[in-house]
Amino acid sequence: MKKISVLFVLTILLLSPLKSLAWGEKGHDYVAEVAFKQLDKKTKKLILSYLDGMSIDEAANWMDAIKKDRSYDKLKPLHYVNFEKGVAVKDTCCDNIIATLNETIAKLKNYKSLSKEEVKVQLCYLFHLIGDLHQPLHVGYGSDKGGNSYQVQFNGKGTNLHGLFDYGIIESENIKLKDCLRVKKYSEEEIKALQSGSVVDWAIESRSYLQGIYATNGALLTSDYVTANSQLIKNQILKGGIRLAGLLNGIFNQA
Repeated sequence: MKKISVLFVLTILLLSPLKSLAWGEKGHDYVAEVAFKQLDKKTKKLILSYLDGMSIDEAANWMDAIKKDRSYDKLKPLHYVNFEKGVAVKDTCCDNIIATLNETIAKLKNYKSLSKEEVKVQLCYLFHLIGDLHQPLHVGYGSDKGGNSYQVQFNGKGTNLHGLFDYGIIESENIKLKDCLRVKKYSEEEIKALQSGSVVDWAIESRSYLQGIYATNGALLTSDYVTANSQLIKNQILKGGIRLAGLLNGIFNQA
């Protein structure tokens, strides 16, 4: 991967807080906020120090906020990974979400050897990509570009399946942070189990929801479909936040 070659330019942009543009913006906000509620005080303090004035919501959305800048097109493949239908999800190299998350986690585990600006960059990657990994269509099929070319009718308008799960259902169902926090009560043992997996494990889990997501029974989506997948989205946001918290606590609360 060639992220190091653009580190200097990334650092210049990260030195001051950025307003994020628009899963969508809310989904990433919620993943970050779920995580922050579960961080110990030491970890919170360290993260805020490294973010240097950037809010956790801005950090979580930064990778989307720069998409309109064509000079960052090389970062676009980092948001997802595609495996064709019937192909097992596995650890894979190069520019994709699995490889980037594994690399980011490895770097942050040695954060004391990094510059403050590089830690900030890696935190932005981690916050955002953990969110993306829990949006199932980011571990999708290359044949339809992760649902981007799969057209459906929703609320009287045409859209694509990927956008529906990124922001369409969140907006139409008016999903709030409190809805995600209340969707399921996980015990301490269940939280530990959720946090114990690998990036590939979490990608496999996200991928497992695709069969239900593609069960649209035609292009016109029913209210039952939207209700069922609204629950899925809320639970995926919650799990993403729980896992992000586990990673951050484990990395920054080292003895």
